[in-house]
Amino acid sequence: MTIVRRGVVVVALTAVALAGLAAPAMAAPARAEAAGVTPPTRTETDVQVVHSDPAACGDYGVEWNIDLHSVNLTFFDQTGRRVKMVQHITEDNTVRNTVTGLTLPDSPVDFVQTSIFNPETGLRTHIVVVGTSVNVRRGSQHLVDRGPIVIDGQTGKILFAAGPHPIRRLLDGSFDIRRALPGFCDILR
Repeated sequence: MTIVRRGVVVVALTAVALAGLAAPAMAAPARAEAAGVTPPTRTETDVQVVHSDPAACGDYGVEWNIDLHSVNLTFFDQTGRRVKMVQHITEDNTVRNTVTGLTLPDSPVDFVQTSIFNPETGLRTHIVVVGTSVNVRRGSQHLVDRGPIVIDGQTGKILFAAGPHPIRRLLDGSFDIRRALPGFCDILR
């Protein structure tokens, strides 16, 4: 097995292992306090945002209305520096053709996103996403983006992906969501 393949296997196994951390994390505060470690913090976030590009599909544009709810657990090392954030994200979204007005639900969307931080620099090093982040149906068409994916936390480059990721692949190397909008053109035609 080459070094590159070993690296991909390690990243894939890391993604699977990190995905399993979200559920047991709820009991972590009590264990952390008993061990003298800074316990994780729990917060919730609600975000409503519209991403649009009037020329995403040439003669028509795309609007992606995102209605997101996130339960966030932030973990710290023994000195109190952030090392990881696990977010359980659910969304009830729509995508819209800006010319015809055709609007389709992008739902249910349900995934866990784990961000790993370098405690020395505070910079995010990796993002691991597991679950369904796009789910649009129109008749027999189904646009879905799901499965484990590992992203470089600084560049946005995809380091590993399993499963269909037509929307996330459009973001490869960027965190600008508008770059993903052309991925909805076929289903909104």
